[in-house]
Amino acid sequence: MQLIKHNEQSQIIKGKGLYSHTIYTGEQWVNVEEGDTAWIVNADAGEVSVVRGPMKVETKDMCVVIRGYSCSNKTVEVDGSDTNLPYINGCSTDQLIHPIRPGDPTLQKLTIPPHASEQKHHIHATPRIVYVYEGLGWSIVGMKDQDEYLLEPGDVIILDKMEAHHFETQEDSLTVIPLHVYSSTPLEHNHAMKIGTHEV
Repeated sequence: MQLIKHNEQSQIIKGKGLYSHTIYTGEQWVNVEEGDTAWIVNADAGEVSVVRGPMKVETKDMCVVIRGYSCSNKTVEVDGSDTNLPYINGCSTDQLIHPIRPGDPTLQKLTIPPHASEQKHHIHATPRIVYVYEGLGWSIVGMKDQDEYLLEPGDVIILDKMEAHHFETQEDSLTVIPLHVYSSTPLEHNHAMKIGTHEV
């Protein structure tokens, strides 16, 4: 896992998987090429957007350019969306920008309530880039040797696929906006190795 603290300008290129993607944080101009899309969190405006290239976009918080994935432009209010879908261990979620097809990128909103320490350590089959939108909390990462990262608004977490993690809170709730570079589908569990494996 990588943690980029708020207002830190960076550019991180991830080339693994079906779509390569570049993560931009801090204030900068980003060039979006034709055939690519930029997934933007604008915390001051309380909105998230996806825009198609070719164009140049200004980002202050977080922008992820997904190479070779193109969809229609869309802007959604973050605060106008409640998290009504149940998630693990008392958390709730909502889709801000829906995937067009199963497996396509999606932008979510996830709320972890105050005093949540029971969220199970878990993995995802796909990478996540997570913007910390509101509140305070911790990201606990790793298997045997676990690292704790304090999360504050404006921080960006980069989780590689299959990286074990969970979130914890104390007095504050924590709201994060995760970008799933690929969205999960039931097909992840429908393969010969898993179907042919039986726990005893």
